[in-house]
Amino acid sequence: MTGTVEFPRGAEWRLWDLHIHTPASFHWKGMRLAKMSLDEKTAAIDAMISAMNRSPCEVFAIMDYWTFEGWFALKNRLADKSAPSLEKLVFPGIELRLDAPTTYRLNAHVLFSDQTTNQELIDFKSRLEVALIDQPLSDECLIKLARELGTDLLRSMGFERADILKDAEKALLVGAQSAQVTVESYKRAIAGVPDNKAIGFMPWDTNDGLKRADWREHYACVMGLMKASPIFESRNETFYSAFAGLRNVTNAPWFDDFQAALDHIPRLAVSGSDAHAFNEYGVFPSDKKTWIKADPTFLGLLQAIKEPAKRSFIGAMPDKLADIAQQKTFYIDKVDVQRNPDCGVQELWLHNCRIPLNPDLVAIIGNKGSGKSALADVLALLGNSRQKLHFAFLKKDRFRGKGGEPAKHFVGALTWRDGTRHERNLNEDPLIEHVELVRYIPQGHFENVCNEHASGRSVAFEGELRAVIFDHADDALRQGALDFDQLIDQQERGYRHRLTELRGQLVRVNEEIVSMETQLQPQVRRGLQELLTLKLRQIDEHNKIRPKEEERPSEAPSPEQQAIADKVRDIADSLRQIEARNTERAASTTKLVRRKRAIQNIRGHLQTLQRAYDQFKSDALDDFNLLGSSAEDVATLSISFAPLEEIESGFKPEQDRLDASGANDLRERESLLSQQIAYRGQLNAPGLKYQESVQAIQEWSSLLQSLIGAPDQPETRLGIEARIAQLDQLPSQLQEKRNVRIQISRNIFEVLEEQRRARERLFSPVQDLIQRNSLIRDEYKLQFQATLITAFDALAESLFAVVKQTSAEFRETDNYAAIRRIADRHPMDTSDGTVGFVSELNAVVERAAAAGDHNYIGISNALKKNHSANEVYDLLYGLSFIEPRYSLLFQDTRIEQLSPGQRGALLLIFYLLVDKGHNPIILDQPEENLDNQTVVSLLVPVLAEAKKRRQIIMVTHNPNLAVVCDAEQIIYSSFDRKGRSEISYTSGSIENPVINVHVVNVLEGTRPAFDNRGGKYQGGSSRL
Repeated sequence: MTGTVEFPRGAEWRLWDLHIHTPASFHWKGMRLAKMSLDEKTAAIDAMISAMNRSPCEVFAIMDYWTFEGWFALKNRLADKSAPSLEKLVFPGIELRLDAPTTYRLNAHVLFSDQTTNQELIDFKSRLEVALIDQPLSDECLIKLARELGTDLLRSMGFERADILKDAEKALLVGAQSAQVTVESYKRAIAGVPDNKAIGFMPWDTNDGLKRADWREHYACVMGLMKASPIFESRNETFYSAFAGLRNVTNAPWFDDFQAALDHIPRLAVSGSDAHAFNEYGVFPSDKKTWIKADPTFLGLLQAIKEPAKRSFIGAMPDKLADIAQQKTFYIDKVDVQRNPDCGVQELWLHNCRIPLNPDLVAIIGNKGSGKSALADVLALLGNSRQKLHFAFLKKDRFRGKGGEPAKHFVGALTWRDGTRHERNLNEDPLIEHVELVRYIPQGHFENVCNEHASGRSVAFEGELRAVIFDHADDALRQGALDFDQLIDQQERGYRHRLTELRGQLVRVNEEIVSMETQLQPQVRRGLQELLTLKLRQIDEHNKIRPKEEERPSEAPSPEQQAIADKVRDIADSLRQIEARNTERAASTTKLVRRKRAIQNIRGHLQTLQRAYDQFKSDALDDFNLLGSSAEDVATLSISFAPLEEIESGFKPEQDRLDASGANDLRERESLLSQQIAYRGQLNAPGLKYQESVQAIQEWSSLLQSLIGAPDQPETRLGIEARIAQLDQLPSQLQEKRNVRIQISRNIFEVLEEQRRARERLFSPVQDLIQRNSLIRDEYKLQFQATLITAFDALAESLFAVVKQTSAEFRETDNYAAIRRIADRHPMDTSDGTVGFVSELNAVVERAAAAGDHNYIGISNALKKNHSANEVYDLLYGLSFIEPRYSLLFQDTRIEQLSPGQRGALLLIFYLLVDKGHNPIILDQPEENLDNQTVVSLLVPVLAEAKKRRQIIMVTHNPNLAVVCDAEQIIYSSFDRKGRSEISYTSGSIENPVINVHVVNVLEGTRPAFDNRGGKYQGGSSRL
């Protein structure tokens, strides 16, 4: 149910013309009332009513010179049943001239409440003292003044004394042109009107305004009038801003002095039409229209006087009205809830809830359990909100009880400013494909987002921020991405590929480093030295057993013996040739195996290259399509396995040849060995002895050669010496590999830095918005930063899962602190600093590994069982613990260090100021997660700023918040539990007396406490 208030939508922008004249006024463009017959007066007043009704203005103030006769005539006519209806509000007023020490005639106005009685107006005039004759203002006084003026003065005004003396009408006109009332009586007369129903209203830069006065010469008079006037008339934006308390570029040089003259109390500046004809009503000179956001009542005017910067505007149209006209689909016009007529349910609940909604700030107040959240939930549901899990009223154990009772019997509807109407049963949730028309921030969701950091997570909180960042990214930057994560994926795909490639290179280099470090261990050299010593001793011992070389027999052998000896020699030569061929064949076989492996390696590399090229084409397909090009236009890959196959085709014949040759030599050797035995058996004793000596020496020499070996035979002397010589070269080679590793690590950092800069460009639209908004920039110091974040805790966890904590430098309960201490010595935002950090951390692990053995190389000794040095090197130098992330500073504090209250404040800034969305925002108790100081210093100005560009509906338990935020509409909720379970809503402006009472009743404390909260409530004393 909805309560009855005259202006339920609350304070709205309306045109107010607070300076018009009637036919009763001097200088009226046409016949004055004083010269009209009764019928002519009636027709004139009816014409005036018609002119007001036709005008776009909602409020007028009559400012006739020296008289209230026009106001009295209007009142009298409206009291007649035959009078036309006046659809506008009219205030009585009067225009005067002050007896001020100025070089020109200083005008002054007084505006009165429409509830001011005729007698109070007459009494007001009687308190004004006309200078020179020191009499109260009246027509008789003006006539008397005119008749006392000198002849020369009268002639300068176009009158003769004789005419003035005999013609009272002319005398009255001259008196009106000449009269001045004293400043003191002007102030006393205003103060004497009961109940503060009179307001001083000084022209400033309009006709005969106060601006022209020499305040240095007449300081007391000018300052006194400035301080005593709540309203000034001006058509100049610079002066309007200065009166309203708004500093800008044009008024900055004199703003402070100007405000000091006003006692630092902002004043309402208006621009009237100064109409002297009906067709001029509401026609503002230079289109400098006066807009006031308030009820069209005297109380509304008083509210505008208290909040001139927020409640007034001079110009063609306030920005918010222009925005509403252009963006009607983003403003809710009204909400309506009805119970199905045939449902049989007796409880009324939300039945007949019909509330027009203000397009600015709407505050829903009421006692606990009065139905505030019910209205918020209904608005959110009808606006297709995704926050149904956090509904406080429309949930299963409340209004949507068993079987959907009683919610299923109620239907709600939202009507938007463009006339679109969305209707839904209150037991039905919107379909997932429905567009979210409102942004609902229920208390449950707000608390979850703000408090999740207590469990070490910030997923939801950062998700909210990411959504806002994505909203600000322009279409060119989005490249078709549907959300922030997809945008990041698209933007950083290339960086990830480069990082994968670099880290792959790093893995291979680290494998080589670990291999070199393994070879450079002191025990390896010692082992080789011992092996060489052993090999030299073996050679020495072998030299000691060199067979004695027998001399050839001295006696010439018989031809038969010589022939046998030659056969034995030839067989020995053939066996040596076979042995040589075996050696050569073994080398050829080894070479053939290596060539086969080379073919396999090349084929594998080519396949990898083909896969990389195919992946490149797949990843870049969308980009090439966008360019109307193809991958083949910029990069082609031609792979032919034919040359490899041709080479490979020769491997089998070669292997077959070697196998056949080896088999032939094997058969030949066996045959030769048999023949050798047979022929030896035919030699005589001297010949046999000599031949055995030759064979023994040959066998000894062969064995000696096997001990001496060759550099490529690792178990021989030369092989061992070659390995030792290689060790001598390894330190410099190891250092070269380590330098390569450092460079790869630098390259990885540079890619990460490129990622960071890309994210910085992504945040630039949001940062630009922040820079343009002084409130966010200066007061809250909100700043986006794309930074490289080092996850020291993750690094510590990964490192100490592999490394033993036996080193004194690691022997701490807080491993993170040990690593952080090292990091504090290096700037982690630079390549040099990061490489310096990982190098020092690596050095600490090396020292731990070399404990007790200063000649130890590498880190393997510091590792836990079943772990390798590669894991540590890949971890440290691969920089996987560093990632580009957006960081946010709020009041010089990083996002991850914010308290729940600060997070709440930050979220509100995002929701209300940074969020690019235009949809209405529904806030459920935004003050709950904020301390009182933050409510005043942050929430109030943020709401004031945000409502300039979108509709905000706020549920609050604290009506103070609605008042200090100057909510345009307050909806008071109440719940009748004893009757038919009826929830009622009464809506209107702060200045509305009915709403005022409800606000006071909800507030804790008394009416005096209420009045002291900033002087925004009615009932306090008005300023002159």
